[in-house]
Amino acid sequence: MTMPIRMMLAALALGCAAPSAAQEQGPAPLAVERTDGSTIHYYLERRPRGRQPLLLMLQGSGCDSVTRNARLGWTAGLLAPRSAVLTIDKYGVAPGDEGEHCSPEFRRGNTLRQRVLDALQVVAALRRERWWDGELILFGGSEGGAVAAMLGPLVPETRAVIIWSSGIGLPIGDMIRQALPPPMQAEAERIFAEARANPTGERQWAGASYRWWADAIDLVPARSLAQTPAPVLLIHGTRDDSAVIASARAARDLVVASGKTDFVYREYEGYDHFMVDPAGVDRRAEVAAAAASWLRSLPRR
Repeated sequence: MTMPIRMMLAALALGCAAPSAAQEQGPAPLAVERTDGSTIHYYLERRPRGRQPLLLMLQGSGCDSVTRNARLGWTAGLLAPRSAVLTIDKYGVAPGDEGEHCSPEFRRGNTLRQRVLDALQVVAALRRERWWDGELILFGGSEGGAVAAMLGPLVPETRAVIIWSSGIGLPIGDMIRQALPPPMQAEAERIFAEARANPTGERQWAGASYRWWADAIDLVPARSLAQTPAPVLLIHGTRDDSAVIASARAARDLVVASGKTDFVYREYEGYDHFMVDPAGVDRRAEVAAAAASWLRSLPRR
């Protein structure tokens, strides 16, 4: 996707083959096969010794490979430095893809639900690995937050879910529409109707295929989050213009109304989608450190 479209969609912004043995240093490139014959590319960075938890880092929108996203590894190191780190490329994305030109396979196959299915398949493959201690931490930023919310109640090993700058409390179509320019807002309902009627990968709008839109328009990922047995931390900045603060507050209200008690909502006054404050200071390290402190405070399973 182009950079402007990434900004628009940032508000959002699992036949198995056994993985080969993971390297002890650096992300090991691994793969499993989907039932349609396509390949899920994923990457595993283990700690040097012993059994260890698994931290799944779910990136935001776009068709760039996770190998191009240095922020994922940086954030993982702050959140859970003793955990193995797992990242997964999206449907139709090959290792090293830069994301400037999305493949036809990506346009046809990438959806939020497909990302959930891919993660489930990779986690299933990793269950046979003896180094994993059986604890899973889910982290999702932007679109990845929607995937983490939907995935949480489906994986029994989930120990905690952290969602960062993700508009998951409103229907995704409504949430993204609020972040678009007025002319695009005006045509959204017509486009949504067309996407529902013809969920094809051959047509695009606002940088995403009709296939993606048809899958996402009516989803409210916070409904899944409310069903997650694991503790949840939801993080959002009030100046986020990619995922408006109303979407985070709606998620907070939905989860609280469900009766879930192991839920923490943190709202950062004046911070934008990338946790930059009004003075232009990048506060990601501080926000990540606070999330790591919350994670350490949780009882071990």
